[in-house]
Amino acid sequence: MHPYGTDSSERRNIPFVLALVGIGAAWGLDLLLGWAKLTIPWWVDAPSALGFYGICYEVFDKWVWRLPILHRLGIVKVPILCGTWRGHVVSSFDRHAAKQEVEARISQSWTRLAVALAGKDSTSHSLVATILTEASDGSVLDYQYINEPLPHARETMQIHYGSARLTFSDMTILSGEYYSGRGRQNIGSIYLEKVG
Repeated sequence: MHPYGTDSSERRNIPFVLALVGIGAAWGLDLLLGWAKLTIPWWVDAPSALGFYGICYEVFDKWVWRLPILHRLGIVKVPILCGTWRGHVVSSFDRHAAKQEVEARISQSWTRLAVALAGKDSTSHSLVATILTEASDGSVLDYQYINEPLPHARETMQIHYGSARLTFSDMTILSGEYYSGRGRQNIGSIYLEKVG
């Protein structure tokens, strides 16, 4: 997975809250050790606030950010897109004549993301991405990818870069457009529905 950007202000606010929680946890540990009359070495005590912050950040990044209550309260606005998506791609390569079946797998944490899309002739994976929660055309997943043909693909297919912009209003449908860079220069549409 790679980092992704977002226009949500939570990336500024939540680390501050996690730092306060880390400091509070370190203070609580100090009180507990004082009450139990235990002494720990100086090298364990010194990084405790930073250590607790690191633990809080990791736990939040991997699991806590997905809690529905945080989304309902508006504390976390980054949508949960991870999972398997199935649908089709329509390409200018064949003059938009056919729908090519594809499957996308999106892996996501609060700060990292990966989009992998597989079709019958090629696979692609994201290199960079952005999730916009306040775009004028709705919520948007915007990413750049590298596409690699499978061994049985036609000889004219080659490795190429491209970009996709997919909009969503709920967490069940991603749809939008893509274009491929120099070497392919195709444009088309992508439609995906979440599985399960």
